[in-house]
Amino acid sequence: MKLIKKLNDKKSKAQSLIEYALILAMVTVIAVTALQLLGQNMANTMKKSADTVNSGTDDVQKKACESFGGTWTAGTETTAGSCNLDESTNN
Repeated sequence: MKLIKKLNDKKSKAQSLIEYALILAMVTVIAVTALQLLGQNMANTMKKSADTVNSGTDDVQKKACESFGGTWTAGTETTAGSCNLDESTNN
C-alpha cells in the first residue's frame, strides 16, 4: 500500500512539473509575440521622430544661411545641404 502511495506522489510531482513547464512555455510565446509587435511599432515611431528632427534641422540651417545672405541648396537623404555665400556681399 505504501508503495502505491509513493508512486502516486511521484506521478503528482511529475504532473505538476509538466504543468509548470507548459505554463512557462505559453507565457514565453505570448511575451515574444508582444515584444515583436511592440518592437515594430517602436521602430516606426523612432523613424518618424528622426525624420521630423532632420526636417527641422534643415529648416534651421536654411534660415541661418539666408540670414547671412547665402543661398541654401537642399541635400538628399544621404547628403547634407549646403550654404553658398556670395563673397562680394560680405566686403
